[in-house]
Amino acid sequence: MAAAQDAAGSGLGRFLNRRGFLRNSVAAGAGLMLTSKSAIAQQAGRTLKVGMVGCGAQGRALQNACVGLDGMQFTAVCDIWPHNLRQVHQRIERINRHDATPYEDYEEMLDKEDLDAVLLPTPDHLHAPYTRMALEKGLAVYCEKMMSNTIEGARDMVKAQRETGGILQIGHQRRSNPRYLHARDQVFYGNELLGRVTHVNAQWNRAVAGMIGYPQNAVLDAATLQKHGYESMEQFMNWRWFKKFGGGPISDLGAHQIDMFNWFFKTTPKSLIASGGVDYYDSYEHNDNVMAIYEYELADGNIARAYYQVLTTTSSQGFYEKFMGEDAALVISESPGYNQVWREARVQESWDHLTQGDSPTLLRPAGTIHHKFWQQPRPWTQPTPWLDTQGVIDVRESEPPGHFELPVSMNVPYHQPHLQNFFEAVRKNDPSSLNCTVQQAFECCVITLACNEAIETGRKIEFTKEDFTA
Repeated sequence: MAAAQDAAGSGLGRFLNRRGFLRNSVAAGAGLMLTSKSAIAQQAGRTLKVGMVGCGAQGRALQNACVGLDGMQFTAVCDIWPHNLRQVHQRIERINRHDATPYEDYEEMLDKEDLDAVLLPTPDHLHAPYTRMALEKGLAVYCEKMMSNTIEGARDMVKAQRETGGILQIGHQRRSNPRYLHARDQVFYGNELLGRVTHVNAQWNRAVAGMIGYPQNAVLDAATLQKHGYESMEQFMNWRWFKKFGGGPISDLGAHQIDMFNWFFKTTPKSLIASGGVDYYDSYEHNDNVMAIYEYELADGNIARAYYQVLTTTSSQGFYEKFMGEDAALVISESPGYNQVWREARVQESWDHLTQGDSPTLLRPAGTIHHKFWQQPRPWTQPTPWLDTQGVIDVRESEPPGHFELPVSMNVPYHQPHLQNFFEAVRKNDPSSLNCTVQQAFECCVITLACNEAIETGRKIEFTKEDFTA
């Protein structure tokens, strides 16, 4: 994914020095609560005025996801790179059918524009200061994940939301995906089709790729790059690989899925072990592969373990999450082909009643969608691999599981339901109606960035309550 670049704003350095990156507004003791502009946005029929800050690939994805959403429009766009700024500005005119004022300075945009909300698909190191600046002006904020590239930055975002009482949504969009909601609320819980869940296996594998390039006729000058902390155009375009700006692949890719562990288990892990390193891309600072195991103690006292891997030298089996229980396994992904429940052969109860009717409410019969390595199983013929020559089950293998599909589909861009949830919360001026609270995002940030720490120190990390307190 191409880097989503941003407008650092000519006053960012002054902001960091003048106000202090980790300070509590008005020493927190003043109990600062700002009147959010979202209260005004509750006026019936009023269109929300939104600013886009960061016009790279992720900014374009959010802009595309907003097409078709009623009651909002982009009135300002901001990026330090004119090449990106021009592209998104033109796309908004062409696709969203309205104009947006372009800015190269974030603070100037905040000062001049009468906005209700901002979207922040910027490099991760800017999420914390940019979020605080917007919240303190009474704006609602939709900030992309990872929440921050540092725990300190993420913690300050929690404090900024608490101090202002503003609307802050973090872009863990699976929490608003109707397929995930159905899987979690109806299959995992609700009907408890998986039985006792003991393990989770998730991954995001990506093929080998070189540095992201850029048009030679659109290079930022050295002074501009230096002003915003970049040593070169290559670093500017590939900021995700550098510790100063991002958290590496475990943050960029892994955070989406590691967040699902917390969400489904309704808790945070008690410990983590991880392995990985910079084994392939010599020019990058962050681990290019990570393998991690989280240990969860669930509400019933049982232990569940969650394995996660992110690889950047193979696209094998793509990205998915698999929740494995004693009765069945759930395989799901934003990719619609990973959409199955595999029932263990040992389960004698029929599930036919769950698949009946024109619009089954829980499952549908197998054979609807097949994708990647979850292809339609070959017909089982006698003798099968799991029987010996006398027709007796081999003790080393299990009978093949039954195959069912989730009945819910989503035919809109991945980010759209999460953005819709955000704009609805803005209209209601109700932070509690967000599908991803800032505290939940903070907890994901803590356990995701801990992978880099575990690899660097070579030790097991034991999480405490204080780790998740802002």
